[in-house]
Amino acid sequence: MLNIYRKELFNYFWSPIAYIVIPVFLFISGYFFSFSLYYLKVATMSNAFHNMAILLLLLAPVITMRLLSEEQKSGTLELLFSMPVSIGNMLLGKFLSAVTLLGIMLLGSLIFLIPLITFGDPDFGPIWTGYLGIFLIGTCYISVGLFVSSLTENQIVAALGTTAILILLWFIRYIGSFEALQFINLPFEFISISTHQGDFVRGLINFSSIVYLLSLTGLFYGLAWLRLHIRRYG
Repeated sequence: MLNIYRKELFNYFWSPIAYIVIPVFLFISGYFFSFSLYYLKVATMSNAFHNMAILLLLLAPVITMRLLSEEQKSGTLELLFSMPVSIGNMLLGKFLSAVTLLGIMLLGSLIFLIPLITFGDPDFGPIWTGYLGIFLIGTCYISVGLFVSSLTENQIVAALGTTAILILLWFIRYIGSFEALQFINLPFEFISISTHQGDFVRGLINFSSIVYLLSLTGLFYGLAWLRLHIRRYG
């Protein structure tokens, strides 16, 4: 597992992915944070966390699209199956490499705290809970991308499929507002990731939000494991 983790993390920085994803994340989120701080005079991170969550919705598919798709296209997935490594260890190594890249991106965003402290008197409670929420949401995004990447050999298809699922999970809360869909008696508000992200931004550590995000992460991670198990053993 550690060998796969190191290999995948090395590949992020050997390829252009890390050098594109990290600067794009920091530049765009930094731009909107600066706009909120200097133009709107709002000395909080709440808007920044909201923008980060939406930005990661677009960047997570880029991070995860090659994790299993490339292995299938190049034929190295069968090679991994023939080696004494379990599917769980292989998936965990790939998953943790993507989560590590996410952690690096979030660590880089801590630079936003410098002007926030300089020009304001921030409440650090909502800041730390906001970071916790973004990390949990980001890992959830990664697990979705890992699953979709296990379904196809085409990285572009994997990225687009992941984006479609993430957009649905983010905006599904609005489905219940359509009168034509009122007969579908589902808790759309709770299912939507954006609902739970709002709790963390407000400084609330809602146990149900943590359980939901971790469960959603486990669900898609488990689906990826099941997909590979079927492919390996038929």
